[in-house]
Order: sequence, then structure tokens, then C-alpha cells
Amino acid sequence: MIELVMLVCLAASPTECREERPLTEINSVMACATQGQMVAAQWLSQHPAFTLSRWRCEVNVPHQAKI
Repeated sequence: MIELVMLVCLAASPTECREERPLTEINSVMACATQGQMVAAQWLSQHPAFTLSRWRCEVNVPHQAKI
């Protein structure tokens, strides 16, 4: 599984950041690399209070449950 992971920060408070993992149907690393920027731009247009710090593609990384 390939997942787009974005680190977004509040525009009003740049030190308050969090990871966002938008649901996408990306099935290759190359597709993630080329489509990730477009997905991030779309997400940011829907969430104007945030800025994008960075983004990456993760391949087969299991998620840990938050405690």
C-alpha cells in the first residue's frame, strides 16, 4: 500500500503541525511522486487555515494506534 503523508501547519501558528493522510487511490511510488503535489494542493484549497510544510510517500508502513 502506498500512502501520501502531508505535514501541515496552522498558518496562524506555524509551530502547530500535524500529519494528514488524504485518502487516495495511488498504486505506485511514481504515481505518488507525480500526483502527490496535486493532491496536496487540492487538500490545501479545502483547508485554507493550513500551510504545507512537506509531504512524502510511504510504502507498506504499518500504523501504530494512538494511546
